[in-house]
Amino acid sequence: MGTHDGHRMRVREKISATGTASLPDHEVLEYILFAFVPRRNTNEIAHALTEKFGDFADVLNADEEALRSVPGMTENAALFLSVLPELFRRYAVCSSRKRPVVSGRKAVREYIAKEMFGMPVEVAGLAALNVHDGLIRFERPAYGTGDGVALSARDAVEFALRTKAVSVVIAHNHPGGDPRPSQQDYDLTCEISRVLGSIGVRLADHIIYTDTDSFSFKDNGLLE
Repeated sequence: MGTHDGHRMRVREKISATGTASLPDHEVLEYILFAFVPRRNTNEIAHALTEKFGDFADVLNADEEALRSVPGMTENAALFLSVLPELFRRYAVCSSRKRPVVSGRKAVREYIAKEMFGMPVEVAGLAALNVHDGLIRFERPAYGTGDGVALSARDAVEFALRTKAVSVVIAHNHPGGDPRPSQQDYDLTCEISRVLGSIGVRLADHIIYTDTDSFSFKDNGLLE
């Protein structure tokens, strides 16, 4: 057994015994790369990834081409790391769907948080609710390409009519990590609330998410 084989076995035994929660980011990346980078010291590659991009989330949010530029990375490894956030989102959403009902402000808010988790650019979402605050449907109608995302009042109205919503929740994310709303966020909320009201649909909330926090217009008294 070679040196690398012995090291890989020790890493696998450690994870089998205690999981990954206590491991630093580079060791988790090292383990993931075992399956895609044979006969190479993946510890060195993992260190190079974190030095170039940042923490674990920063590495996974890097695009495939940038990941391939790191010495030692294979095409398969770069592709796999780049799609992991989407796999995490699918897992979270599928797990949520196993619940018979997503109903009530807290449950809806948690469901939307999973749909918005890990997005590297700003994304706008709309949730349609019934008279009991049960989730009818959630969609992400708008994706940003830089420092913002365009969601219009017309998008919200068409969504509400199509889903027969009694009320609607707007959601979007701030990838930079600060959930506080901008003036543009506030202005858009007021406009959508007014236009939805004109067709008899209530704007129940506008929630801004980061991966670790959120800001509710409703909770902060900004929907009055």
